[in-house]
Amino acid sequence: MIKTAENLSEAAYETLLQQIMDRTLSGGTVIQERKMAAELNISRTPMRKALARLEGEGLLIRLTDRLVSVRLVTLTECVDAFGVRKLIEPEATRLATPRISQQVLNELKSELTELMDAPEASYTMHWAFDDNLHGTIAKYSGNSAMFSTITTLRQTTRLFEQMEVPQPKQSPGTKEHLRIIEEMQAGDPEKAAEAMRVHLITSCAGILDQN
Repeated sequence: MIKTAENLSEAAYETLLQQIMDRTLSGGTVIQERKMAAELNISRTPMRKALARLEGEGLLIRLTDRLVSVRLVTLTECVDAFGVRKLIEPEATRLATPRISQQVLNELKSELTELMDAPEASYTMHWAFDDNLHGTIAKYSGNSAMFSTITTLRQTTRLFEQMEVPQPKQSPGTKEHLRIIEEMQAGDPEKAAEAMRVHLITSCAGILDQN
């Protein structure tokens, strides 16, 4: 496969996004365009595009023409983002319930069950499932604006949770995730939406309790 500038930019974007989300690049970390391009073995043009994209998504803050820093999310910003998520994600769940196949739901439940039964499962693994579940539901809502909004809001809340909230081995939202999946499997849009709403309320309350 020929590596075009667009391919390189996309690869750089995915790499940097992952490093931000797993705290390899923590909040406040300064990123120098030239140095990061060299580390990823690409030219500055695709790196510049990747950084601009992350800046546009609110994950990076522009310092100078060639320097950016990873955004530090405040408690207020996190709570505000959860407030909007509590309005949008239950509706996304309601819309997704009749659209998503039982096969997809069975796969999600199987993955979650394996995590719950695996004491060695890391918090990072639980975060990966969290991304998969919420992202899948948003996708199956059938509303592209809703999907992109949820993705952006989740990045904000996750940035704060990853940086500020003590991380237990297993996500406290695991049982809530299971309830969401089971209500969707039962084909009940309203109960599935309510399960999502309760999950988000509980998640936000947990953050407030620790701050």
